[in-house]
Amino acid sequence: MMKHNSGLQYYLLVVAVGLVAAIFAVALYILYFAIWSFTQNALGYSMLLLPLMAFLAIGLPYGLVKVFADTKKTGTGTHTVLEAYHLSNGNIGQRDAIVKPVAGILTIGLGGSAGPEGPSLLVGGGVAATLSRRLKISADMQQKLFVAGAAAGLAATFRTPLTAILFALEIPYKNDIARELFIEAVIASVPAYLLSITVLGSEPLFGAVSGASLTFSDVGFSLLLGVICGVYTVLFTKIFTYFENLSVKLRKKIGAAGLILLGVMTLSLSGFFAEDTLGVGFPLIDQIIKGTAISTTILILIVIVKTFATAVTLNFGGSGGLFFPTIVVGAGIGYIFSSILNVNLHVMFVAVGMAALLSGTHKILLTPVAFVVETLGGLFAIPALLASGISYLISGKASFYQLQPHTKLKTEELALERFYHKGKALIPEKIKATRASEVMTKNPVSLHYKTSVHDALEMFKRTKLRVLPVVDDATHVIGVITLEDLGNVDVHRREISLSEVVMHNPAVIDENADLEYIAQFMMEKEQDHIFIVDKDGKLAGVISGIDVVKKIIDLAPL
Repeated sequence: MMKHNSGLQYYLLVVAVGLVAAIFAVALYILYFAIWSFTQNALGYSMLLLPLMAFLAIGLPYGLVKVFADTKKTGTGTHTVLEAYHLSNGNIGQRDAIVKPVAGILTIGLGGSAGPEGPSLLVGGGVAATLSRRLKISADMQQKLFVAGAAAGLAATFRTPLTAILFALEIPYKNDIARELFIEAVIASVPAYLLSITVLGSEPLFGAVSGASLTFSDVGFSLLLGVICGVYTVLFTKIFTYFENLSVKLRKKIGAAGLILLGVMTLSLSGFFAEDTLGVGFPLIDQIIKGTAISTTILILIVIVKTFATAVTLNFGGSGGLFFPTIVVGAGIGYIFSSILNVNLHVMFVAVGMAALLSGTHKILLTPVAFVVETLGGLFAIPALLASGISYLISGKASFYQLQPHTKLKTEELALERFYHKGKALIPEKIKATRASEVMTKNPVSLHYKTSVHDALEMFKRTKLRVLPVVDDATHVIGVITLEDLGNVDVHRREISLSEVVMHNPAVIDENADLEYIAQFMMEKEQDHIFIVDKDGKLAGVISGIDVVKKIIDLAPL
């Protein structure tokens, strides 16, 4: 059993993971083009075959996953990777590592609106998880290898190693970077890229653009485009989440077959309206970058239809990724923007649109810029970075991925996250029906705001707690004091009252709040203790993260 993530043996394993992941990712990529060629020939023969192809794109992958996979859930590969990373230390079953990537390739190859990065991330992570189990790798190392494998799969598919490395660091959290994954991501992605270009060639995905110069007005317009993409991010993610929730409700009412039928009808209508909305979207990107004349009105409709087609494909039975559909929609928005402004360097705004929309929807800031640089050239790096930052900020909390914490979690917060998401999947009704009053510790120890620092320290000694609420005369919670805060008070000033000490703002929730809201609040606000108040705003109880975990364990057969 390998216990330490250092030494030649370990890093050779990381290289091996990258190479094996690349072999499978390249094989899937080649398979995709073969299936897509078949689909194009079929539709070229007769568009009346579109409903059949749509059925195969959604129904076939759904059936494949339901029959052969370990976890019977289709959808986005990136979400599955995030689930594995956060909830099981990067452990994906061998059958999931095979079946789900193949399902994703069938979806996009047969015309479903999704991206190839979903299968590549899954197969790369699956390779790492399989090797980790065979070699009995420790849990912390398994998680790093898992991300390294996923990054290698992405690097091999798009031939963009820097994009893959940064994506591995940025995607786990909305407002944080998983720095501890950097070395493994680099060591796995570089050999994966080298193997990929040996097989697929070294030509950039979209072809490098050069021989142009930027002006201050171009940079200014890029900032404006970043605002537009930030707003569209909110719309895109809300549409995706709406269809995600709708699919759960519809499956209960009309069953899986009815849900698939609705997906087939939607995808067929999308294809009849505009064939460019089908599949990954490489042809549309090629037209946009080359500056092929496309009616602005038509392109606006294509962007909107592509948005809905992606949400339906990935929530009504299909599998794949959201990275590339976002690139396609962002490119379309950029081209529309440049057409309306009638600018010469339209490809710059195409690049900026790609980066800005990707940044907002995935909550990644540097990855989109790296992608633009590696697929179109370094000319647009600065405008793309500025627009990505604007989109990232304007879009706020909006993201495709529910399981994407704001920052790296501490041990207690990590336990809360894992048990909450498992409980939500198994017993959502019970979690919503459980109130704060059923979980809280009643009549908690508190400190009056006139209590001296000396007396407060004595209270901490008796309770063995490190966080206590501070209340006023009416027992309203006015602040929170920690043992560390009192330790900062000079020993000669310990007779001052707590009202003279800098206190933290209290995390207060009503006693009728449900367990789902409590868990989400604690994770989002990074609180390990929240204070419960009654209808009059008076302190009634306290809940810790472990209290929530224990309650979920009581409610669910985890």
